[in-house]
Amino acid sequence: MKKITSYLLLAFLLIGCSGEKKGNESRGEGSLVNELQTVGKEADSRRYPIERGIIHATNEAMGVEMTMVTYFDKWGEWEAIETTVPMEIFGTNYTSRTLEIIKGDDHWKIDLEEKTGEHFKQSRVINQLGVDMDKLSEEVLGKFDMEDLGEVDFLGYKCRRMRMKSDMSTAMDYVMWGNVMMQMEGEAMGIPTSMRVTSVEETTPPREVFDVPEGIDFIE
Repeated sequence: MKKITSYLLLAFLLIGCSGEKKGNESRGEGSLVNELQTVGKEADSRRYPIERGIIHATNEAMGVEMTMVTYFDKWGEWEAIETTVPMEIFGTNYTSRTLEIIKGDDHWKIDLEEKTGEHFKQSRVINQLGVDMDKLSEEVLGKFDMEDLGEVDFLGYKCRRMRMKSDMSTAMDYVMWGNVMMQMEGEAMGIPTSMRVTSVEETTPPREVFDVPEGIDFIE
């Protein structure tokens, strides 16, 4: 079951990285991650258009729907992301619940069911696309195979619709509120995938959501 959950999470990660520059396929995954980290580290814009809040979203891939709740503060310098994958097989509950806490470059990834986790440091990207939406130019759009489709209204927020197509099996449409992904729909590696923010709470998150839970066995 953990392998299924890990595959789904990896699929969404790859979707966010699908805008890699043409001709870079032979460089390997590590090079792509390094490139996106560099873009994020150089960006000085805020990760969120508001200072603090709570975002509720759903993701669907391979017929499985995830729910995600993202708490953020300090313009996104602090984040806590709760992901739930409900699943039942032959009457047995295999629901997965994970928590990721981010404070600056410090990351804690925790399996709330297994009570295990890992802690590491990693430079962050400005958003899932690795592109600062506030600094888009024709050169950047071309580099990441993106097309700006203009402004749209989403949940009452002024957003931008973007289209990305890197090859025959990957084509995605995105709705971005600043550097926040509000909607995603299309195919990644031939897999139909969608994501949608269902609500945004412009409120101060509980302080404790950014605290690492007690009783977690961290793997070195």
